[in-house]
Amino acid sequence: MTAATACRTCGTKPREGARFCDACGAPVTERHAYAEYKQVTVLFADVVRSMDIAAALDTERFREIMTELVERSAAVVQRYGGGSVEYTGDGVMALFGAPVALEDHAFRACIAAMGIQERPPGWPLRSKTGTVSTCGCGSG
Repeated sequence: MTAATACRTCGTKPREGARFCDACGAPVTERHAYAEYKQVTVLFADVVRSMDIAAALDTERFREIMTELVERSAAVVQRYGGGSVEYTGDGVMALFGAPVALEDHAFRACIAAMGIQERPPGWPLRSKTGTVSTCGCGSG
């Protein structure tokens, strides 16, 4: 038996020749043994009118603001159990329900989206809608 590339349950890479995952104890099977389909939810959040903000600020300040927003968004995603977080310029894309399956992945993604849209206290940016970012979730 060859080692699988990742544990089907938790996503951890197993040791060579291991029959069970060291992280979660699940049996390790070969990757090509069978396909496994999971229901997941993808959350995408980006900054409202980021190009207008970039035009109004100098480069250093814009970078600081964008870094803070993206790090804050990633922290909210991780707090609600989101998996991998990809950075997409002025936003983030996060996966809920993989590699670890979550029964309430869609609910967690929606709660994370609302958390991302909350403006932190003392935040210098304001928008007409009151939100700094827009979010969308897709589940299936």
